[in-house]
Amino acid sequence: MEIEPQDLSHYSCECCGDDSHIARGFVHDEDGSTAAAYFVHWTLGKVDTHGAMFDLIVGRWGEGASAADRSAVSLAFRIGPQGGFMIVDAEGRSVAESELVGHVLSREDVVNTPLAKRVFDIVDAIWLQDSRIAEIVESAA
Repeated sequence: MEIEPQDLSHYSCECCGDDSHIARGFVHDEDGSTAAAYFVHWTLGKVDTHGAMFDLIVGRWGEGASAADRSAVSLAFRIGPQGGFMIVDAEGRSVAESELVGHVLSREDVVNTPLAKRVFDIVDAIWLQDSRIAEIVESAA
């Protein structure tokens, strides 16, 4: 898989008012087809306490595809002994409101399904290739 970074935006965190970022992009399969759109949200200097959120839009893209072919999936990243990635309900996340999404998946919709492996493969590609999230990656070291 290969990422295609898009924009990086800044905003004030709703809970603390601190500077936060959203890195956006696409992940493509080896054949060049789009596997997902992604949005990584984190608060600068607070990954250790706030963690980060990885929101994905997965499914079919390209000619003939519509929102009905795609689903929102969300993962929380946390630091600590019980840390790492955890699939969470996408309901209530901003990705759930996207016009590109036809289905908003809960944790139960994803865990222990073939989609879970696909989601973690996509997140691995983002983790390893998107240098804009270096603060998150470095916090896990």
